Amino acid sequence: MTDQTFTSRPGSDIGSVVSFPIGAGSPERIAARMEMEPAPNGMSGEYSLNADGIYKLQPGEDEDLVPVRICSPLIVKGMCRRQKSGGWGRVVAIEDPDGNWHEVILDARDISKKSAAALGPLFDHGLELAPVEKAAQSVADLIATWRPAARYLRSDRLGWADKNFETFTLGDGRVLGNGLVVTDTVSDDVAAAMQARGSLESWRAAVAEPCIGNPLMILALSHAFTGPLLSMLGRDGGGFHLRGVSSRGKSTLLGVAASVWGAPNFVQSWRGTDNGIEGIAAACNDSLLVLDELHQVDPRVAGEIVYMLANGRGKMRSAANGRAQRTRRWTVPVLSSGELSLEEHMASGGRTMYAGQDIRLIDLAADERLHGAFDCLHHEADARAFAKLMIQAGQENYGVAGPAFVERLIKNRTKLEDFSRLVDGFCRLWGKKADLPPDGQVQRVMERFAFAALAGETATTFDLTGWHRGTALSAAFELFRIWLDARDGATRAEIDKAVERTRAYISTNLERFAVVGAGMGEPLDGWRDEGWIYITPDCWRGIHQGRDAVEMARIHKDAGHLKTQKGDGLQFKMGREVPGRPRVYAVRATEFAATSGD
Repeated sequence: MTDQTFTSRPGSDIGSVVSFPIGAGSPERIAARMEMEPAPNGMSGEYSLNADGIYKLQPGEDEDLVPVRICSPLIVKGMCRRQKSGGWGRVVAIEDPDGNWHEVILDARDISKKSAAALGPLFDHGLELAPVEKAAQSVADLIATWRPAARYLRSDRLGWADKNFETFTLGDGRVLGNGLVVTDTVSDDVAAAMQARGSLESWRAAVAEPCIGNPLMILALSHAFTGPLLSMLGRDGGGFHLRGVSSRGKSTLLGVAASVWGAPNFVQSWRGTDNGIEGIAAACNDSLLVLDELHQVDPRVAGEIVYMLANGRGKMRSAANGRAQRTRRWTVPVLSSGELSLEEHMASGGRTMYAGQDIRLIDLAADERLHGAFDCLHHEADARAFAKLMIQAGQENYGVAGPAFVERLIKNRTKLEDFSRLVDGFCRLWGKKADLPPDGQVQRVMERFAFAALAGETATTFDLTGWHRGTALSAAFELFRIWLDARDGATRAEIDKAVERTRAYISTNLERFAVVGAGMGEPLDGWRDEGWIYITPDCWRGIHQGRDAVEMARIHKDAGHLKTQKGDGLQFKMGREVPGRPRVYAVRATEFAATSGD
């Protein structure tokens, strides 16, 4: 079920809405003297829609059929279904006693029973029954038989609703583009915060332009625009963690980024379970997930949550009837803050951070600039005064830039290849400037900064930021260089140790790997050919004894040594030349063993 509030009547363009003359007697009497108007699209002929509610033809005192009011105003706007044709239902708009309209989804399985119990969600949002016999049953029958022509796509997340990137849904019920979409099971808190206030011009002047001269603010705001681009370009989620002591500007940076999509309460808390964060992530799909105060999440699960957010898929769970529930999915950039780094927080709970987590939530110091998180105060007396100014600006101007960005992307969606080439070009340029080695981890981090630069430069091209071209690119590269210089040697060492364990074992036990296609018997540890070493899961766990096997595979993948198959996770499925086609961990032979001549 979804609840969306409107300021005007949904479907008010329906020509058959009847309006009774003021002061001409009761609606029932007047309706009895007039011919019934044509029913709205798909409504049964025995019902009619009037400004004060729904009427049904019922026998009068002389057995003639007369219109009798059965409930307050209600419109079945259309039928809906999920993308793969399941989850059918009706999209129903109702008017509450205060004159506000709400949009609710009623499941077809409930409607088919034609029971008054199916109306529960409508009562919750203000539907009122008339004091007539069997009014509830009449309303249930009406909804069950009302079949409008409109077809809505039903989605359990906001953001892009189609694979062609023509339609985008927002938390306040707006749909950008030409499609008809309704959402349900979306976090009420996030949806309520995804509102708009002020104009694009005022947001640009009060929020975006003061970011000039402040690289961290420019990166945070640029990153906020990456959400719609991630799905369009097939990129994973993830983002940045702003680390620093309190009262140095971290929260101000979060508020600036959040203002792209919604009100100040669009900023969420790390507090809660992984299940709760799943719901928030799905609601923030294709926009931005802002999480404040890292210390509020259990350090024992923080690392897994980071993986989950970046990978875009929640845990599989069972419903009360034993069937698997729908797994939540999302693609979302993350902006986090805390006084500790992710590694430090995980260590407080006895957990070790691995390279895969580090590159999915990139740690940035947010208290080491000239004025804490800021470099330029734009004539304010001190950092505190500047932060106060920016906080006020975010309270008065929000939720306009993100939708404007999406609208312009929809018009430019044929330029996706150009966007990808720009990111690749940024990375090549930066790699030469920084004289980078071909390190898988560094390259992936650099791509995250480059993607933020792309979003910021695109927003500037769309006339949303008021920045000069090159501003976002320059800030992203500066902060990437700072990250590179401050890179923790312990993380690099963990990668080296894991890779070296694998190399040492294979080099000294190569005879335990059968040559693919050589007709050998059952291998002890796996197979090999000229390009790859295929290691069985049992052998893999033995090589990395006492360590998480999946994490070790992620480390090898991040280092560029592991081969995977699309949709098959970190394991590789052998071909038909190996009986049973087992799943293995595939590492490059050239990196781990010399196999030529065998």
